[in-house]
Amino acid sequence: MDLRAGLRIVDGLLLFTLFLVAPSIAAAIGYAAWNGKPERFNREMFVTAFFATAAASGFLMVYAQRMRADVRTWQYCWQIVCFLSGALLFGIAGGCAVGIFAYRPKSPKLDSPK
Repeated sequence: MDLRAGLRIVDGLLLFTLFLVAPSIAAAIGYAAWNGKPERFNREMFVTAFFATAAASGFLMVYAQRMRADVRTWQYCWQIVCFLSGALLFGIAGGCAVGIFAYRPKSPKLDSPK
């Protein structure tokens, strides 16, 4: 396989992760927050998780961008792993941001009189 074809596959994987997988993760976390899950989370936990994952995501993606590794070295693989991890954390951060506004605590179900 030609090196250019391999690089196009890697670029496609990165774009697929950033523009399809990360929003899907964000939507799934937002939907779970809408349903009141996880039960131990509240708005404050979603805020904390958002800031923590956004900071880690930003660090990993900027680190991968600044690395400037040559394609023929092992650092290029490390660069790809760092960027993919950052993109996945970006999706989690987006889901926590949606969860801040979409969170509904579960209300206790009242027993109907018989």
